[in-house]
Amino acid sequence: MRVGCGGCLTLLIFGLIATLGTSVWGTSRVLHDPGVTPIRTTAEDAARAQQKLFRLVRGSATDPLVLSEAELNAFVSRNVERTEMPFDQPVIYLRDGDVVEIAGQVPVGRLLADSPLGGLAGLLPERWSAHPVWLRVGAHAQLERRPRPRLRLDVRRLSLGQQRVPVVALRLLFEPARLRFVRLTLPDAVAEVRIQSGRVVIRPTSSRERI
Repeated sequence: MRVGCGGCLTLLIFGLIATLGTSVWGTSRVLHDPGVTPIRTTAEDAARAQQKLFRLVRGSATDPLVLSEAELNAFVSRNVERTEMPFDQPVIYLRDGDVVEIAGQVPVGRLLADSPLGGLAGLLPERWSAHPVWLRVGAHAQLERRPRPRLRLDVRRLSLGQQRVPVVALRLLFEPARLRFVRLTLPDAVAEVRIQSGRVVIRPTSSRERI
């Protein structure tokens, strides 16, 4: 059976957020646009980021590398596979205090299919299944050194549309393969990563640290 009414979208989303323990009032807020501001990028931004990261991987960088917010977004949009992140066309914001915010859209059908209510996804008409919902993640970035360098994003805030939901919902909504972005394996040449307003500073290992 397929539900043809526009209200089916709200009903299914209500079931989803009820499963996540949010309020009835939050049902409509999930469908609202949170007002994400896009970051303008160019092909030159992507090329600069790629050159800097290539130097880092090759081990030829000796001074700290600085990637701007635009360079990072341009690189991700052109080089990161969609399967490696749970949302489409992600926008990454860099804040002081090693804070990373990531926003992107997820079609309702995919969101429901990966959730505990996956069996209900087939009830949606195609036009509602393709309806996007904004997902916004706020995390604190920390470098782990062993067994090899890895940037861990400790998720501390999660929102669907304009509705904040429990952080644990991220693991309920998506399969583990789509959450690899919270544990990023880095080149061995990385000694330190600091997130500042509008940029990320990467310090390569010195010759002494490589011994």
